[in-house]
Amino acid sequence: MSGRALTVLVTDGEERPALAITRSLGRRNRSVIVGAERQASLASVSRYCAGTVVYPSPSRAPEAFAGFLRDFVARAAVDLVVPVTDVTTHIVAANRDALAAHTAVAAPALEAFALAADKAAVMRRAVACGIPIPRTEFVDGLAGLDAVIGRVRYPAVVKPARSRILTGGGWTYATVRYARCESALRELYRTTECLASHPSLIQERIVGQGTGVFVLCDHGRVRAAFAHRRLREKPPSGGVSVLCESIPVDPALLAQAERLLGPLGWHGVAMLEYKQDRASGTPFLMEVNGRFWGSLQLAIDAGVDFPHLCCQLALGEPLDDVPSYTAGVRNRWLLGDLDHLLLRICRHDRDLPEDAPSRLRTLAEFLTPRAHVRHEVFRRGDPHPALHELREYMKSLRMTQRVRSTAPSTIYQRGKNAGALT
Repeated sequence: MSGRALTVLVTDGEERPALAITRSLGRRNRSVIVGAERQASLASVSRYCAGTVVYPSPSRAPEAFAGFLRDFVARAAVDLVVPVTDVTTHIVAANRDALAAHTAVAAPALEAFALAADKAAVMRRAVACGIPIPRTEFVDGLAGLDAVIGRVRYPAVVKPARSRILTGGGWTYATVRYARCESALRELYRTTECLASHPSLIQERIVGQGTGVFVLCDHGRVRAAFAHRRLREKPPSGGVSVLCESIPVDPALLAQAERLLGPLGWHGVAMLEYKQDRASGTPFLMEVNGRFWGSLQLAIDAGVDFPHLCCQLALGEPLDDVPSYTAGVRNRWLLGDLDHLLLRICRHDRDLPEDAPSRLRTLAEFLTPRAHVRHEVFRRGDPHPALHELREYMKSLRMTQRVRSTAPSTIYQRGKNAGALT
């Protein structure tokens, strides 16, 4: 590796974390190759991208993607692979031994990652660690619903145990749903294949602000930590943050992260998502994500460069000292925030909390100029990703209109990516 820039392959180029990783490592003179299912992607059009590669769909053709990865890292002399999504992280972790002859990987051990991806296992582990979780019923498919339905409180949050489910046809995506009464809950399980055929959780709804604790662990020992709070989310009832703010790390929550991840020997980044109950003030653990998170750019802007630190960790380099970061830094994902606004104005969201701002107030807050808020995607020194995202957004809006002309009921299909109503 001496005498040349280290070459890093970043997967899932259409994801916002991939853009943040590309910018971070590119600024530090790493040669970043961005991989995606097509040539042009959000991260690949960044000035910090040194090259691109198109690969088979990790979701639809996981075996083909794994084969491509094993071949490419050898041919291209890749020093490090940085997966971005749950699917690519799982595939990279599962192929660690085959990849190790040619490259390092920035992914936790497969056993640890698989446990973190299982919401039921995480909730049970959290209880054993003394970490508060919402009131939860564990359901084993439609056949197991009758055993717990008498204990469910409404409105209920219904979650597949895994957000990504591996089937014979590839990885399928499972989403969170809500039920306001027993009949609606039964209907959900009868008509939703992932709930009828796979384990799931039914939880009480926690109303309050969403917060996240983000860590980098070195074989279970926390080496860097960061926290933020969600000011607006997409969808408005709860989801990915579109406006967020850095906050000091709560020592109690950091201790929970250490209790949860330490015994797993966690190696790499992880996010612990919480909801702070408005009535009691108690932060309840909602889930753990064992990969880079959507609002990664906020942590970098505030002073914790997780991609750089993760790169050092995976390559066995000494980690830089992590300085105290700045609280009060705000980042806005503009097109995601626009989706938040359009959903509030154009749709009646029954799942909003009672004290949600009115449509008029939502519009006023969207339009009000905010000083010292950085745009997550648009950066003056690197404008092309924002232009790419806007083009993709407009394409998705046109597609939405075509779909609505034939089917009036619409749902989110790309809520975490390009900011598109579909």
